[in-house]
Amino acid sequence: MENKDQIDKIIKEHSFTDYKWIIPRENIIVAQWVRFRCQFGCKNYGRNGSCPPAVPSVEECRKMIYEYENAIIFHFSIQSADNDDTYKLVSRLSELERAIFLAGNYKTFLLQYSSCIFCKDCMAEGTRIKCIHKDKSRPGADAMGIDVYQTAHNVGYPIQVVKDHNEITNRFAFLLID
Repeated sequence: MENKDQIDKIIKEHSFTDYKWIIPRENIIVAQWVRFRCQFGCKNYGRNGSCPPAVPSVEECRKMIYEYENAIIFHFSIQSADNDDTYKLVSRLSELERAIFLAGNYKTFLLQYSSCIFCKDCMAEGTRIKCIHKDKSRPGADAMGIDVYQTAHNVGYPIQVVKDHNEITNRFAFLLID
């Protein structure tokens, strides 16, 4: 990618420092079991327009992700799941995606580190049609079938199962970009 330096500058202007450039086909693991974990283990399944079943199939997600030659994985160490902090970080990532797009990178797509939280009570109820924030609402990486644990591990980031909310959680967002 010719303009990595320009993109790095934009990322730093948005105060993100812990990230790595990766190659989706080589580094991002997409697996069907992740979707099953969403369906049978996540309280947000079917509750908003950016979570399953309101996202494409895992196979469609895999195809879309692997169309990209470049991606950036962002790492965040988070002490708690405070909704205000999550909202701020999700918003900052959304602003970053837009800034990189406006810099001429039209093929830019963000995969958030969490479920969409732009609305306190989502009106979408499992469908994109009713979403009132279609412009900035993005799916989480796990909603797209990304095995975040294996992917993060493969590129050298720490990640482990958190057993207690007082533990530091390693979270990851992905910016697909060409």
